[in-house]
Amino acid sequence: MDEMDPFEARLLFGNMLDNLTGAQPTIDRVSAFAIKNASMADNLFDCIDEKLEKIQVPPRLNILLVLDGIFGGGTSNGRTNSTSASAAQTWGELVKKDIVRIVKAVVPETPGGDSNVPQVRKVVSGWRRKGIFDESTMDQISKLLANRAGDRSTGGAESNMKNQDIMKRIEEDRERHKRHKEDVWIRPAYELPVDELNAYWETTSDFNDADWLELSVENNEFRQERHISAMQNPI
Repeated sequence: MDEMDPFEARLLFGNMLDNLTGAQPTIDRVSAFAIKNASMADNLFDCIDEKLEKIQVPPRLNILLVLDGIFGGGTSNGRTNSTSASAAQTWGELVKKDIVRIVKAVVPETPGGDSNVPQVRKVVSGWRRKGIFDESTMDQISKLLANRAGDRSTGGAESNMKNQDIMKRIEEDRERHKRHKEDVWIRPAYELPVDELNAYWETTSDFNDADWLELSVENNEFRQERHISAMQNPI
């Protein structure tokens, strides 16, 4: 089968980004397309960059999740073959110089950016664990996320969302959290048992004030979800 024309690929990829949501199947679909057409990564990344600039802050998280899927080989379960691993490496090298800027765009110091912080921390933790970027780059990203509480506002963009939008966001976050927990257990086949222990030892930080704040945010989200559920299903 002939390779897709670059112009056609760009149009199709742009359309896929226009229809991107926080649902995992749409994220997987876009990531898989980018992996399959890694030879045109430059063109496709331009589409990502343009989309990132045009959309509001909360949905920018979906763009970051697409990149995370690409780095994982285009699958949400993290299992890759040699072709997808090579394509993921191609994308990683391309995005490296811009990844700090991209993360900054996803978590600006606004209510919408604050709501993205907890999920971005999980994604970034996975990148560090898998060695997607060098330590210097990861340190820059970690510094960017330091002392960010996440969703500290009760009167910003999130408070204007309809109940069904809030429930949809909660459900999407729950699904991503589930997949993140599954991904944590996926280790390279060649790795020695002690390597996994060392990886956790080196990447797990001390429990600090930011962790307490994140727990508080998650508890507030749980209480909000329970309240909305009670309103929708009165006894």
